[in-house]
Amino acid sequence: MKRSRQHLLMLLFLLPSTLLLFNSCTGCSPSGRNRSRDKVINEVVRPSKGGANDNNLSTLYKNTCPGVLLIYTSTEEATLQGTGFFIASNGIAVSNYHVFKSTLVGKETVRTIDGTSYKIERVLESNQNLDYIIFQLKDCHNNSFLRIASNEPIIGEDLFAVGNPKGLELTLSKGIASSFREGKNLIQTTTEITHGSSGGPLLNMKGEVVGITTSGYGEANLNFAINIQKLNLKRFIRE
Repeated sequence: MKRSRQHLLMLLFLLPSTLLLFNSCTGCSPSGRNRSRDKVINEVVRPSKGGANDNNLSTLYKNTCPGVLLIYTSTEEATLQGTGFFIASNGIAVSNYHVFKSTLVGKETVRTIDGTSYKIERVLESNQNLDYIIFQLKDCHNNSFLRIASNEPIIGEDLFAVGNPKGLELTLSKGIASSFREGKNLIQTTTEITHGSSGGPLLNMKGEVVGITTSGYGEANLNFAINIQKLNLKRFIRE
C-alpha cells in the first residue's frame, strides 16, 4: 500500500514536466519533420514562372536553326562552303563577302534547314573591307528570320553561334564577348568559329544577332565577328 502511494506521488510529480515537454516539441514526429522539410525544399527548387531560365540555350538554338543557311559557291578552281542567315521574311539574307568572292554567278546553292535549295536573285549590298554581303533569294518567303540586336554586346556577355563548320550543319558553339577590334567593327569572342561557319550569326542570350561570324584562330581561342550595328540593316528589313 505504501509502495503504491509512492508510485502515485511520483506520477503526479512527473506529469507537469511531461506535458510541458510535449507542448514545447513542434514537429517532433518523423512525419511532421518530413512535411516541414518538403515545404522548404519545394520553395527552394520549384521552378519559377517566366524569367531568364526560360531562355535556355537549347531553346534558343532550336529557335535559331530555321533562320540559318548552308551556302555552297563555286570558283573556276574549287567549291567553297559557308553559312548565312535570314534577316527578313522576303528572303533577304546576310553572309560574308569572302564566301562569294570570285565565285561564278548562278553556281551558288543556298539551302535551308528543311533541305530546300535556292538561288540568289540579286545582291543588295556588299563590302569587301567589312567582309559582308546582303542578298535576296529567288522565290523565297521565310518567317524564321533572325532578329537584330539593337545594341552591341558588352565585354563578358554570354554569346553563341550556329554555323556549318566543314559542312557539319547547324553546329552550336558558345562563349563570351572578349573585346572589340578595328574601331568596334569587329567583335572578338571565345565563341568558336571555324572554316565553313563564316557568315553565320553570332547571337546574345535573347536570341538576337550581334555579329556575323567571320574568322577564328586556334591559338588562345581567338574568334571574330563583324559588328552587326555597322551594317544598318533596317534599310532592308520588311517583316
